[in-house]
Amino acid sequence: MNSKRRYPLEDQTSREKLNKGNIAVLLVREKKDGTIRQGRIKNPVIVLSAFSFVLAAAVLVFIVAAGNSSKRLLEISEYEARVEELSDEISGLEKENYDLASKLSVLSETVATQVAIEEVKEEEIMDIYLPKGFPLGSFGSSALQYEEDELTVIFTTSEGNTIITVGAGIVESIEPDEKYGTRLVIDHQNGYKSVYLNKGQPYVRAGDELGKKYILFLVGSDNKDLGFQVIEDEKQIDPMDVMEIAG
Repeated sequence: MNSKRRYPLEDQTSREKLNKGNIAVLLVREKKDGTIRQGRIKNPVIVLSAFSFVLAAAVLVFIVAAGNSSKRLLEISEYEARVEELSDEISGLEKENYDLASKLSVLSETVATQVAIEEVKEEEIMDIYLPKGFPLGSFGSSALQYEEDELTVIFTTSEGNTIITVGAGIVESIEPDEKYGTRLVIDHQNGYKSVYLNKGQPYVRAGDELGKKYILFLVGSDNKDLGFQVIEDEKQIDPMDVMEIAG
């Protein structure tokens, strides 16, 4: 007697329909020996819970990814803003550097010009102290003769003319001279000294600082002759050599 339980055809069809509508979750696990073990979860509650968990995890991953992406975009935006700010600062520094370079160029030109002016002034000052001028004023007429043995030039000029310094300097001494009456020495502070021999009354005193063409004597009827000498480094030289250097 067959003990297998039979169901009515109608009931069997209903069970197949019911089974076709079920949802199952397939679980697969590989064992150590390499065999595959499968299992199914047919409980709808468990299946829905699993799907809900997976869906929630996917949403969470999306949110985290979206958050990281937004954070990254914000960092990029901040970086770009900083780059733009630094670019503006660099542009400002470049302009400032250009302005400073321009000012430095102008300053260098000014300094160079000032140095050139100072050099010219120094040359002019040195030139003023050289005893290369003419020892007489321009009034009347003048003549000269040269006494080679005394290295002295004798000038004869008109009454009313003046005897003047041939270069700036300090009056070193004023002393009596047996032949010429008065011996007046000007120290030009550069190794040169000029000597004026005349019978007139000096208009200066020892120690006076004098410029070029400063009046030393006024020429009268009894002091028309002037003896002129030049000393270089305490040694008397030919006055005509100095005047020739002056041109």
